[in-house]
Amino acid sequence: MWGLTLSLLGYLNISPVPYLADCVGTTEPALKLLISILAAYPMAVMYHRYIVTHNNLRNIFFIIAGLDMAFYNFGLSMVHNLIPTIVIYVSTMFLPGKFNVILTFVFNMAYLLIGYIVTESEDYDITWTMPHCVLTLKLIALSFDLWDGEKMLKGNERLSETNKKTALVKAPSFSELIGFIYFPSCFLVGPIFSFRRYSDYLNDKFPLHEKHVYNKVAMKRLVQGVAYLIAFQVGVTIFNMKYMLSEEFLETSIFYRHIYCGLWAHFALYKYISCWLLTEASCIRFGLSYNGSEKDGNGVMVSQWDGCSNIKLLRFEFATKFQHYIDSFNCNTNHFAAEYIYKRLKFLGNRHLSQLFTLLFLALWHGIRSGYYMTFFNEFIIIFMEKELESIISKTATYRWLWSTYAKYPMYVLLKLYTIVFMGWSLVPFDVKVFSKWWTVYSALYFSGFLLFLPWAIVYKPLLLNLVRKKSD
Repeated sequence: MWGLTLSLLGYLNISPVPYLADCVGTTEPALKLLISILAAYPMAVMYHRYIVTHNNLRNIFFIIAGLDMAFYNFGLSMVHNLIPTIVIYVSTMFLPGKFNVILTFVFNMAYLLIGYIVTESEDYDITWTMPHCVLTLKLIALSFDLWDGEKMLKGNERLSETNKKTALVKAPSFSELIGFIYFPSCFLVGPIFSFRRYSDYLNDKFPLHEKHVYNKVAMKRLVQGVAYLIAFQVGVTIFNMKYMLSEEFLETSIFYRHIYCGLWAHFALYKYISCWLLTEASCIRFGLSYNGSEKDGNGVMVSQWDGCSNIKLLRFEFATKFQHYIDSFNCNTNHFAAEYIYKRLKFLGNRHLSQLFTLLFLALWHGIRSGYYMTFFNEFIIIFMEKELESIISKTATYRWLWSTYAKYPMYVLLKLYTIVFMGWSLVPFDVKVFSKWWTVYSALYFSGFLLFLPWAIVYKPLLLNLVRKKSD
């Protein structure tokens, strides 16, 4: 009940948190969030020491710990996270799978959007809508999993192997649902995980006896999370948005502006990466992250503990195209978007249209500000160009020669520079959110991203195809 205790100290005006927030130069809600994320790790240690052997107490522990954390961060506003949970519990009892999916989807997205309208400002707000983002995806996924389980029982429709792993033939009880929603490692910022994983975890289907294995992995992730948090704090003191919105920024060279913007974005993303690493560490320490077993280099079966991983660090840091960023960043949300939005839009018969609607959903899920929609539009046009460009040039002899000789090293540097610069371009609207601010930065960058990516289909692609055709002839 540490959250309740700190909340009481806050009401009595004797909490050290406001003072510490001033010392480190952050806001009180942000520091409370960080304290909560870090607190999940010792909770996991305590769980294995005192709770894990008592089957009837496991789910109760998660409920109490999660509700305590919710009250500490949001006070009575935590009720907003309870309401959709109650709604899906009732709707699951009375509605068949398909209609339950529709109601869950519409109700949760509408509730989230109304929350944004009421609470959102131009700054980065930490309110009850933050965990509600996570909650919305978890409940939508749960409704789809129940529908898939219904299909399995009827046997009239084939499911993919991925859907079979998450399908539910039995609805969760109310207490299980609350424990699933308020699991302390993931309630605030994710990662999202299926109810099937939570149920298997509670029912001893994960090898929790391998403490010496996953403790080591958890500690590694914890150290990485702290390292990225420090790197973020250092990075944002050097590269910040306030400077990019100033007149002084316009006095620098256009090349410098692009590099600065790219490095700002790279360090800005460390904020999310550090949170995901810290939450993953506590998920592993709890034992929730079990992901099957694989053979190591010696042919020995080794347990994998990456089931709640939300970031692939090496792929992210060494990215040379935007697809690498998508594959490595916010993995669980991307998996949700692929499995529950993109693939469910198969009836449209057009993958580009399915991708566009998926990105539109993700933008809407983030908020109502124009910056979110601009960022996901940027992602769409960049990925569209990258995939078509790669499919054309990868068949040429010049491309094969470049990547089979020492020329691959300067090529890597060039592509790395490209990804850093245009990740900065893409992320600016997401960070500042409002049109006037991101338009100001785009003006300072001479709208370079639009000039590079938008004319691809009607200008660059025909020219490239003609060049390749002549070279081939």
